[in-house]
Amino acid sequence: MKLTISLDILEEAFYYVSPVKPVSTVPLIYATFSVEKGQVAYTTNNEMKFARKVERAFKSAFHKIVQENRAYREILDQDKILSPQEHLALQNKLLDSLIMAIQEYPELTLIRVELTGSWPVFQTEAGHLDLTE
Repeated sequence: MKLTISLDILEEAFYYVSPVKPVSTVPLIYATFSVEKGQVAYTTNNEMKFARKVERAFKSAFHKIVQENRAYREILDQDKILSPQEHLALQNKLLDSLIMAIQEYPELTLIRVELTGSWPVFQTEAGHLDLTE
């Protein structure tokens, strides 16, 4: 079976999104895992999620990912202007840290990672978001 989780590093939160991946206006990462029957539990709405032990492992990995990428999270949150090369380098670092953190836990079998939503790659001062308007 496959289970997909949406990771929101801006909110420092994750959500189960299997089987439907919603469209987002914020930068999200979809991480899809291969899971065995004993690794899943179901909510009262019959939605699949990690079993408690596996979810604890995932939460530990997610916490590590958020901590290692705190600087990029702040850049995204404050809408700072970076060159395309800087954004892509920081996104690459984020993805590498995500993969490495998850691979530390043998009960987590990561099979796919996707960037979705509004990830900045190129922005000028004219494209800067003014949240006071």
